[in-house]
Amino acid sequence: MIQSSYKNNNFGNLYIVPTPIGNMEDITLRALKILKEVDIIFAEDTRITLILLNKYNIHKKIESCHKYSEMKNKDNIIKKLKEGKNIALVSDRGTPLISDPGNIIVSEAIKYNINVIALPGASALLPALNMSGLNSEKFLFYGFLNSKDSTSKKELRKIKDFEYTLVFYESPHRVKRTLSNMLEILGDRKMSLVREISKIYEEVNRDNISNILKKCDKIKGEIVLVVEGSVTINEEIDYVNEVNMLVNQGKSKSSSIKEIAEKYNISKNKLYEITKE
Repeated sequence: MIQSSYKNNNFGNLYIVPTPIGNMEDITLRALKILKEVDIIFAEDTRITLILLNKYNIHKKIESCHKYSEMKNKDNIIKKLKEGKNIALVSDRGTPLISDPGNIIVSEAIKYNINVIALPGASALLPALNMSGLNSEKFLFYGFLNSKDSTSKKELRKIKDFEYTLVFYESPHRVKRTLSNMLEILGDRKMSLVREISKIYEEVNRDNISNILKKCDKIKGEIVLVVEGSVTINEEIDYVNEVNMLVNQGKSKSSSIKEIAEKYNISKNKLYEITKE
């Protein structure tokens, strides 16, 4: 099935409209135009969306559609789209569907050959990645890890060997536990903790996981974790011999492994595995 987004198919269009994640000016001219033109706006939180609409003098009917009501609302939304009404779907902040509601509505609209038109715009993902200092050419966006500790660790084990930069969303009350799990499963990699993107308190902390873990007891705000991918072992380097040389010089095995890991930018966990007797 081919969608011709700007050809009339007798149904209304479903617009996926990104909204500001912090600074209220982080919205495109096109997004404002669409919000003014659609018949109805479905919002994750109508109160938050109303603040945005009032700022830009937009007066539209707003209805609620959040993750707990999306399944219940889908038939009503599809009915309105079939009647020819244009609908904008927005989340509290950022781009709908990206760790936010919207997937059920979009899937249902596509099933009925209704045009789904996604506008480019604000998202915490790309600014955090670009400010991290880590490789942004290839990356895996994971979103939120499972809130259950054992499941979260299983998820991390599945992706620990990915060579791409890893990007996660996290909440303040869970970030310390998540970083502890990352340190245990992924090793002490380089990372960046970015919080309050596009707000007055925006902060970027670039360091190893272990060091950032020490600083996040009272952290606040919306958080993005950008973590270095798994570094490929270079078969031409004799890591075991280099570690042993340092041990023979009187250094402990743990400090020797740490020094070689930093020298070749590989995880200490991998070196421990390689140098097991």
